[in-house]
Amino acid sequence: MVILEAKDLCRYFGGLKAVDHVNMQVQKGEIFGIIGPNGAGKTTFFNVCSGTYTATSGDVLFNGKCITNKKPEEVARIGIARTFQNLKLFSYMTVAENIAVGFHIHSKETIFDAIFHTKRYGNSVLFHCLS
Repeated sequence: MVILEAKDLCRYFGGLKAVDHVNMQVQKGEIFGIIGPNGAGKTTFFNVCSGTYTATSGDVLFNGKCITNKKPEEVARIGIARTFQNLKLFSYMTVAENIAVGFHIHSKETIFDAIFHTKRYGNSVLFHCLS
């Protein structure tokens, strides 16, 4: 099952073709990497997929639904987020805790739940990541 797909994806900055007709598919359960030298367009590609940049042309599909040119917050709500090239986002937190920070958009808990450790907070995915 394809979970993420790019079809003829392009992002141009004036005459510079940062991403030029990229086609790729990521299957469910697959570990997928993109490598290349500095300036090859890797970050621009991720920015288009996550909604940070608009595509010049082509499409990005997530679980078969077109997400091309959606706002970053819309893309995050459906399950795609990106991080930046920092070695540690929060140096005092574990890897799991740093990842959990990005998961907050899917959390149902309120600040009240977190402060008073309510049952809803105790049942949350975030609680289990941070425990």
